[in-house]
Amino acid sequence: MITIGICDDKEFWRKKLIESCCAFLNESSYQYEIVDFASGEEILTYSGHEILLLFLDIEMKGISGIDLLDFLRDNPLFWRIVFVSSHEELRWDTLDIKTLAFMSKPIDDAAIAKCIKAAIRESVRNKSFPVTTLEGEVFIKADDVKYIKAQKNYVEICCKDKVMSGYDSIKVLEERLKETTLLRIHKSFLVNLQYVSDVNYTEIVMLDGTKISVGRSYYKEYREAYFAYVKTMAIERLG
Repeated sequence: MITIGICDDKEFWRKKLIESCCAFLNESSYQYEIVDFASGEEILTYSGHEILLLFLDIEMKGISGIDLLDFLRDNPLFWRIVFVSSHEELRWDTLDIKTLAFMSKPIDDAAIAKCIKAAIRESVRNKSFPVTTLEGEVFIKADDVKYIKAQKNYVEICCKDKVMSGYDSIKVLEERLKETTLLRIHKSFLVNLQYVSDVNYTEIVMLDGTKISVGRSYYKEYREAYFAYVKTMAIERLG
C-alpha cells in the first residue's frame, strides 16, 4: 500500500492532482490511497499512514508550502515532496533533502507519473537495517543516518535526530547497507551521500558543516559515486 498526499487550497487543483495520480496508479500493480489537504494547517495535524509523496502547493492562505518545509523535513510521516506552483521563480526556495521535484501549473500527467515512480524507486533504497545495541537489536532506516564512525569497540551512528552506539563492526554494517546511499569513505567512516554538500581530495563536507576525512584508497570510488548521485538527483531523477 502506498499513500499519496495532495495539498492545495483550491479544490480545482486538488481534484486535478487526484485524477492524475489515479490515472497512473490504476494502471499499476500498487494498492494505494490518496489523502487530500485543503490547507497547510491540516498537514500539521496529520497522523495517518506514512505519505510516500506529497504534492504541495506553495501559495496558500495561512501557512504556505515553503513555510511547511521545516516541519516536513523532520516529520517521518512525509517521505518526499513535490512542490507545485505557477511561479517558476520560487523553484530555488523549495530545494531540500526531501524535495523530489518542482512542478509548474498547469499540471502535466506524465510528470505526475514520473514523480510517483521516482519516489517509489527511492523508497526501496531506504531499507531498515539492524544494529546491535546494549538494549538489544534495533532497526534504523538508512535515510535517517548521516554517517557511521568506527570507534575502538563500537560504532557511533549519527542520525538526523540522535546519536547512538552500536556493537556491530563497520565492515558488517557496510555489507548490510549495500544498495543504499551510505558508502565507505575511510576505514573508520560510512557516509550518507544525501547529507554531503562537497567533496575534495582530503575530506568531505556535510550539509551541517561537519568535515570528515577521506581515506586515499577510498577517494576515487567515493568521488565517482558522489557525482553520479548528484547527477541522478539533478538530471535523471524523473527520467
